[in-house]
Amino acid sequence: MANKEKIEAVAELKAKLEEHPNFILASYSGLTVKHMSDLRATLRKEGSEMKVLKNNLFLRALKESKNHSGKTIDFGEHYKGPLAAIFSNENLPTIAKLCKDFAKTNENLSFRAGYFDGEVLDPKGVVGIAGLPSKEELLTVIARGLNTPTIQIASGMNQIMSSLARGIQAVAEKNNK
Repeated sequence: MANKEKIEAVAELKAKLEEHPNFILASYSGLTVKHMSDLRATLRKEGSEMKVLKNNLFLRALKESKNHSGKTIDFGEHYKGPLAAIFSNENLPTIAKLCKDFAKTNENLSFRAGYFDGEVLDPKGVVGIAGLPSKEELLTVIARGLNTPTIQIASGMNQIMSSLARGIQAVAEKNNK
């Protein structure tokens, strides 16, 4: 029978997975306490959270999670050694980008695996989503795309009205002579 602490730890991880279905698994061996604190603070500003894991308890929580049940989640060789889970909602590409930038100066942080929008990611996949634009950037591009035709119509109407006004002014000047 599992002890009470392990059951509580699985329940806590399961609750995190329900609240934040997308996550990145990262190896943190060799990072100093200061570096871990800095990374956690940076992630917190983006609404994300980093939690050091007990691997078997995390796998058990994944199997029990409603968001992840029915999906084959087997991280294989990526799931060895001390790992931390970086939980996120919709902004996982932004979080991956922050972690990738952090890893440039701290080579002891490395991606092992991830889970984004129902797909299990290998380390290359996590780096790949770090290159995706953020949700805000995508919304800006969409808004700009929706706004462009309106601007072009307004500009065209303005040019037509200006041409008409110049034409009327030319006729008026010709008739006054």
